[in-house]
Amino acid sequence: MKIRNISSALALALVVAIPAAAEAADEAKKLEQVDTWFTQYDRNNDGHVTAAEFSMGKSYFGALDTNKDGVLTRAEAKAAVVAANTRPLDWKKLDTDKDGYVTVREWTGSAADFDKLDLDNDRVLSNYDRDLARARRRAEGRLASFDKDGDGFVALSEWPAEKSLFQERDRSPRDGKLSVEELTEDVRRKN
Repeated sequence: MKIRNISSALALALVVAIPAAAEAADEAKKLEQVDTWFTQYDRNNDGHVTAAEFSMGKSYFGALDTNKDGVLTRAEAKAAVVAANTRPLDWKKLDTDKDGYVTVREWTGSAADFDKLDLDNDRVLSNYDRDLARARRRAEGRLASFDKDGDGFVALSEWPAEKSLFQERDRSPRDGKLSVEELTEDVRRKN
């Protein structure tokens, strides 16, 4: 009986772990392909892809050019791949008692995944958590496109807009750089 339970647990763990590992490997492969693609399209090797160098259409170029500066960076292209691989959860299926919330009892994934999604730490997944997660993904995309030195923050020298707009967003602590949390709050206030 114990062997059967252990085998069942192992099988369940593999069912959960293998797709997650495959998904991570798939995303890594896609990010490598972005580097190949970027090198191919950056014909003048200046580290940017302009609309003239881009052959997939203006609307697609506009969607990838998140900071609207007229050029694509590797960071913008990679952020688009990451965003495309982020699949939304089917909240209606998870909310089995149809009360508008997904509780720990209704959750079918791991406790760690639940905790990652429960952004307000109230032990239920709600529309607030979902909206905050969306805002965070958008903020992460902005951070990736603005963060030229790769330090995980946006400095005033990297900010593409007016200085006063940067200062409005640099809230806590006022350290002269924007974190993903500050950018997330900015996205949430706009929506």
